Amino acid sequence: MARGARRPRSPFRASLEPLCSLQISWRPGRTGMGMLTDIQRGQSLLEASQSLDGLELIAIASRLFQEGDPHGFEETVSALSFLAARKQQQGLLAAVWHMLDLAGWLGNLFHCWQCGDEVAGSMSWQHGHLLCENCLQDGGNRMPVSAGLRKSIAGVLEGCNIQLSVENVSTWREIIRLVLKEHGLKATDSFKAQY
Repeated sequence: MARGARRPRSPFRASLEPLCSLQISWRPGRTGMGMLTDIQRGQSLLEASQSLDGLELIAIASRLFQEGDPHGFEETVSALSFLAARKQQQGLLAAVWHMLDLAGWLGNLFHCWQCGDEVAGSMSWQHGHLLCENCLQDGGNRMPVSAGLRKSIAGVLEGCNIQLSVENVSTWREIIRLVLKEHGLKATDSFKAQY
């Protein structure tokens, strides 16, 4: 679409910065998308300190939403807005969680994802699902998820000023990694290694 845009003398090179809104004009082609004719860079979608997390979110979105899917753009833009409004350490986790929720891959944090019962106490994560004690399968690996962590995640998602412990951040990241794995997607190496 933007032939030669990366060349040093390209008039588009300075405008094509990642994570910025763009207003573009193009000439339709006989086949395909056509040719870029003009571009105006708008405001940045994230603060400079959030750029790496924004690129990480885009990388995960590119695995989640394949080319040709009728959805993905609005979910990704919404997740970027989510990231912009949250603390840096847990912002990426909240944004990815939000995007997975919009994609229909997550359930309610206070109900068992299998039987639907409301659970006030501790639950367990098993096979990409949050389960009550009655729905856990024997022999499968499970990870305990406390009621406090679930409330904290819900608070971060709602925009409350909550600071998660390093252990809770690690557990939340592992839950997201397991959701991606359960659906045949691999979390990027930098997402697994963060924090």
